[in-house]
Amino acid sequence: MADKPKPAAGFSLELGSEVANIVCDHCGKPFKSVHGFIKKDDWAYSAYFATLQTGHDKIMVGLSLSIGKWWVDTAVDERSWIYMLVWPSESGSGFELRVEEPRGSRHADSKSLGRKLSVDEARESPVLDDFFAVADYLIDNDPAVFSYLSGDEINITGRVCKH
Repeated sequence: MADKPKPAAGFSLELGSEVANIVCDHCGKPFKSVHGFIKKDDWAYSAYFATLQTGHDKIMVGLSLSIGKWWVDTAVDERSWIYMLVWPSESGSGFELRVEEPRGSRHADSKSLGRKLSVDEARESPVLDDFFAVADYLIDNDPAVFSYLSGDEINITGRVCKH
């Protein structure tokens, strides 16, 4: 059983209500998708979508992560997002993260996430460290993401999974 969420940098997590079962458009293999929201100091700060590549041999999460003014629905132009891949480190000591081009995301055409950042734009972004801090926090605290990346059965605590 997972420990209680770890507070970090004033973050708190609100899980999305459902684990979605999806089939990959490219290879036809199944995967699961979860989402959630991160507050920073009690303000809506980030939204994420995590695809858990359950139909593939290698454990991998595709993470679409948006940061910005989420407390105002219409403030789309004050948000930006990146796409990351996350996988267990070979040493078993944690997880590796790499920023990828946003076209790899299932949410590449989403307008509500804000301005999508290419790899080069992400590297130059003043909030690059925030993207990694939020990603680290949600990996450690979203039970579905953490359990999948740990090689365990996906923990759907706090969510509904329609099989």
